[in-house]
Amino acid sequence: MINYFELFQLPVQLPIDMSALSSKYQALQRQYHPDTFMLNNHSLKESSLNKSSLNNSSLNNSSINGSSINKSALDESEKAVMLQKSATINDGYQTLKNPVKAAQHLLALQGIENEGEQDIIHDEDFLLEQFTLREQLDEIEQDADRLDQFYSEIKERKKAIYQQLLQDLNQQAWQTAKQQLYKIHYLDRLIERIELIQETHEHF
Repeated sequence: MINYFELFQLPVQLPIDMSALSSKYQALQRQYHPDTFMLNNHSLKESSLNKSSLNNSSLNNSSINGSSINKSALDESEKAVMLQKSATINDGYQTLKNPVKAAQHLLALQGIENEGEQDIIHDEDFLLEQFTLREQLDEIEQDADRLDQFYSEIKERKKAIYQQLLQDLNQQAWQTAKQQLYKIHYLDRLIERIELIQETHEHF
């Protein structure tokens, strides 16, 4: 498994220094971007051809052609490697700049995998709270003002759980942190539902 923290030379901790992440990302992108490869490769080819014309003017055409074919195959292989590295850099950046995805990645590095739809919450109070919140949403669905207020409250609830998640991660309480992530997923689904309702209101 690729360690994105190591890839960007960042400490394995949250929250992430976004300025440092952005700086490392831009530097790596410049280094491994396919366009950079093409430019450097073109310069190397020109230099190689110039040296060949000076030092090997007596070479026959078949030898030159064979060398060109081998060089072309090597170029394609190197380009494929560059493309893969560039894709990995992009994936890593998208992961670490998202607080929740970064937390999931950190847990995965500890062998704690996200179970997706099989999320299990071992907090009965939280589950009861979610049931109550969904009932409340059903009641205020047609009231735009109350819906906006409800939306703000849920966002604040998510922020509070994220802060608890950070604390659990810093204390290396991996399983507890995993539970916090599951709670965030629950709230994210509720937030998505509210946003869909808000969009419907905007169309009337």
